[in-house]
Amino acid sequence: MKLTVLGSGYFIPTEKRNNSGYLLEIGSESVLLDTGSGTLRQLIKCGNSIWDISKIFYSHLHIDHLADLLPVLFTRKYSQPDNGNGELLLLGHDYLEKVISGFEDLFGKWIINEQYPYQYRCLKPGKYNYDSFSLSVYNGKHADQSLMYRFEDSSGKTLLYTGDTDLSDDLLEAADGVDILLTEFSSSDEEPVPGHLSPSKISHLLDKCRPKVTILSHLSPETEKGTLIDSINVPSNCVVEPAEDFKVWNI
Repeated sequence: MKLTVLGSGYFIPTEKRNNSGYLLEIGSESVLLDTGSGTLRQLIKCGNSIWDISKIFYSHLHIDHLADLLPVLFTRKYSQPDNGNGELLLLGHDYLEKVISGFEDLFGKWIINEQYPYQYRCLKPGKYNYDSFSLSVYNGKHADQSLMYRFEDSSGKTLLYTGDTDLSDDLLEAADGVDILLTEFSSSDEEPVPGHLSPSKISHLLDKCRPKVTILSHLSPETEKGTLIDSINVPSNCVVEPAEDFKVWNI
């Protein structure tokens, strides 16, 4: 399993941080986790093609996690596969169907490639099996349509992508003993933001779940400061690292 960060920033892009987007190479597949603004270009800059991607998982449907879905579909309409078989499956909450239907009503032929059509599937909390991995889906505590995804490859290695979330029982269950916890860090304890994690909440999460490596992403100009990250209490057998655009983790 290999994780490449395409966007480590929060809802306002900065000079060094793109909106949320991640490339996960697992088994024989390459999948995207969210497609915030600029994700497609970031994918190409790290040497990949949209035709490499077999699936896109959406944590929720806020614009900073969704915006590049239209460029993805538009690019697939007017290009040909250079890798893969041209199949693309979009996955997320039930609301995803409404979003895609709206896009099709607005843009129609501009995004629908009849030769290489995309499909979408709405997920609910539970377990799913795919050719290259198994997946456990949990509710996130952020927006009504928030989902968290725990991936497990054939060797038993695990990665949890939380998207934006607050502390919850579902999060504690999903993160328990995971190899890689890819989560958000968008709030301070002094000025807490509902639906996001602060140093004290992350400290509690680490204490209860003991993930081997925690990657802090969705960073704001405030939370990316070392002083705020250093205020997180990290258990002795855990590692916490800030995400950076184009940084790679091999699991």
